[in-house]
Amino acid sequence: MSLSKGIWSTFNRRSPSLALRNKKLQKALLSPNLPEGPFSLKKRSSKIRYISPTGMDEIYPLAYQFLEKQSADVYKKIENMEKKCNVEQSDELKRTLTKLQVEAEENNPEVVYNAMFGSNLVDRTQPVYRHYLEQKWKDYGRMLIMQRLESLAVIPDTLPTLEPQVEVKMKFPCNNVERWIEPGDILSSNVTSRPPMLEVIEFEECKRGLYTVLVVDPDSPDVENDSYSTTLHWGLKNVELSNQDGIIDARKLVKNPDCEFASYLAPTPEKNTGKHRFSVWIFRQKKEIDGFREPVGRERFDIRKFTADNELHAVGAHVWRSIWDRNVNNVRKMYGMGEGRVFAREKV
Repeated sequence: MSLSKGIWSTFNRRSPSLALRNKKLQKALLSPNLPEGPFSLKKRSSKIRYISPTGMDEIYPLAYQFLEKQSADVYKKIENMEKKCNVEQSDELKRTLTKLQVEAEENNPEVVYNAMFGSNLVDRTQPVYRHYLEQKWKDYGRMLIMQRLESLAVIPDTLPTLEPQVEVKMKFPCNNVERWIEPGDILSSNVTSRPPMLEVIEFEECKRGLYTVLVVDPDSPDVENDSYSTTLHWGLKNVELSNQDGIIDARKLVKNPDCEFASYLAPTPEKNTGKHRFSVWIFRQKKEIDGFREPVGRERFDIRKFTADNELHAVGAHVWRSIWDRNVNNVRKMYGMGEGRVFAREKV
């Protein structure tokens, strides 16, 4: 019994990104009896020994046809809904349309496979892929970032709270660190000597959005007040992001240098000041920011006042930690920062 050639096999109204690119994998995934064995098995001997579960030849095509028929019915609803959206253009209609687009594809085996095993390469302009990415993030990533922000007291030492709406990923490729940094990781000053690459993953439809990025250190020693103050280490505004392009890196900033209102100041914790928390905050902008009400200074940076004055809404965050190490002096020389201070445990 073979699979039907219905809505999931046509791309006149559907994006080609909803299908598997690898034809051999596609054939293996959609073949009930797997005549050549599972694609995941590499050895020919293992493929030959493979026996399909009893009844799979009959059940799989029937299940596929049933789900595909449901999808076709939903696409008919979508067609009618799109006509209404063209007339009314209401937010409620758009949200309903997005839900239907997810419903039409969420049981498609090819879509499910792409979402599970190729999530870094999926087409984020498709609502169903954003749906699966958001589910995966809510199951782990969102809880992890909130746990780190709260346990490290980044909340409330920087901003009072956060309701995460986007996933923020970070790495330092300029320093040959290609792995994604887990929130709260302790990084060498050599690793963080150049700006990070950030990826902001929006789960809502976003064709063009403007964002502000702030990297702050709330653990800068304030000797005069025998306390700590916040230092601004990086400031970006009017960064244009979308579902298709959520990357913030050096190449993008070269094309639009006006985005950077505070150049990257490499973290160089001074000796005996303990671990410093470098928090990355992502804000959605209501409108383009031409200038600021007050001059932006690095030292004693009031992040709460800054965000309130510029009507910025925090939607995501990340954090890493650094402590004084042998690379600090070299990094300070690289940026012309002079010798760092050495703090004693007791007042002299």
